[in-house]
Amino acid sequence: MDESSSTGAAIRTCQNFYRHWMQNAGLEMLALPDAANRLHAITHPLPLALTAYYLCAGNSPVNTAYNELLQPEDLYAEQEHLIFMHENQGVVDWGIRLQDLMQDDPIVWQRNNDDGAWYAEDHHLSSFLMACWYWAEFGEDRPEEFFRLR
Repeated sequence: MDESSSTGAAIRTCQNFYRHWMQNAGLEMLALPDAANRLHAITHPLPLALTAYYLCAGNSPVNTAYNELLQPEDLYAEQEHLIFMHENQGVVDWGIRLQDLMQDDPIVWQRNNDDGAWYAEDHHLSSFLMACWYWAEFGEDRPEEFFRLR
């Protein structure tokens, strides 16, 4: 990762934020290589933004307080996307296009589970995860504006 890039700055901001709010909520490093190795047969390694989130806040109860962020061992590929989050009522899922997994901070896509159509969220993964955390924790409207990192 280029430390001076906007992606690098966004990811460092997220890491600092999560470390402050969720001390000792990160996953152990050992959980991530297994997930990445399992996925490598179908895809690329996990994006840096997702790995950073798991390391800083992967064990936080906020990850399942409303929508469900999948644990690394539960990630799966479907319809050319890596599914990483389920909506609490099963109406939508969120994923990353497999072709974008080599990016440090890819765009998040949402799938409507009624018709199977995918739509770009227009947010990079680091901003999306921060907004999801903030919304689940504080219930504020429009958290994505507060945490817009790009």
